[in-house]
Amino acid sequence: MGLEKLVAGDTLDFTDTVPDYPPADGWTLKYRLIPQFTTPTQAPIELTASTSGTDYLVQASPALTASW
Repeated sequence: MGLEKLVAGDTLDFTDTVPDYPPADGWTLKYRLIPQFTTPTQAPIELTASTSGTDYLVQASPALTASW
């Protein structure tokens, strides 16, 4: 993943390519983001990418990321 920072309340929208595991072969791409702080308590964030041709499309709305 090419992101260096995720900002709560921003739109998350990028594509990712995993040549060894293309969507056409039935693979699913999932991200599990683990917060690096303990206060306030945060649950891991799980994202499942949709497919866009030979790429994976990762998206999350501002309403969803606002709670991050």
